[in-house]
Amino acid sequence: MRIVCLIGFLLGLSGCANYREIVFFYYPNAPRSLTFPPPAEFAAEAQKECAKYGMIAVHDWESVSDWERVRSSWRCVPR
Repeated sequence: MRIVCLIGFLLGLSGCANYREIVFFYYPNAPRSLTFPPPAEFAAEAQKECAKYGMIAVHDWESVSDWERVRSSWRCVPR
């Protein structure tokens, strides 16, 4: 039992057991800005963020709220 707890503790500290997700919120009809990537570049930005942890980005889902705000979610998965 001690070994199982030790392995779990080490995985938690190493970051291997962490859930990583990148989320973009945007308004489709809003004017574009230079500080926020356009929706066409979300995949590249998500890949760049996940690469920091040695993972790849997979598109999870998108949703639209009542105020026409879109939530684009990307999940980091091991290679």
